[in-house]
Amino acid sequence: MTADDGPRFQQIRDDYAALEPGQSDTWNPLLRDVELEHRVELLRALVHALRASGRPHDELTVVDVGCGNGRSTRLYLELGLKPAQLTGVDLRGGALALAATLNPAITWREVGDAPWPMAAGSVSWVSLCTVFSSIASAADRRHLAAEITRIASPTGQLFFWDRTHALDFAGGQPLVPGDWFDGFAVIWQADTV
Repeated sequence: MTADDGPRFQQIRDDYAALEPGQSDTWNPLLRDVELEHRVELLRALVHALRASGRPHDELTVVDVGCGNGRSTRLYLELGLKPAQLTGVDLRGGALALAATLNPAITWREVGDAPWPMAAGSVSWVSLCTVFSSIASAADRRHLAAEITRIASPTGQLFFWDRTHALDFAGGQPLVPGDWFDGFAVIWQADTV
């Protein structure tokens, strides 16, 4: 049996059960400088992308995919969005429980293989921060991209901020967003991620 034959997203659940179990906060910028640098660069990239989008930020409906404990979702609050505009989705209930504790006004949803609880074409901004680099299975990447494409409005935009290659535990292969998201035009691209 190959990774593509098993239960959808099982590899991610297994890896993150060890990397960030339950309601832990492994990637807190107070704990490691690399996490601080990651958050500063994420903030910079997100500001540039939102500016380049040409959309008024108060009109966005945002879904933050793979939100974990919600740190990247809450970053949108610092940029002027309201909690009612934000939904964070993740596979891990423990991470979402911590996210809900930290900001109960944001909508948090545990998702998996089934279609997400969002109507087709209802989301104007989909955010993915270092998500695809954790996924080893090509089938899981395709499935996730299809669900993201389903919920995005016809004029929806995708903020894809990730590494150029999958993490070692996810196979290390090159990551090319255009392989999964051919319906989204590039409006801004970071020099490096």
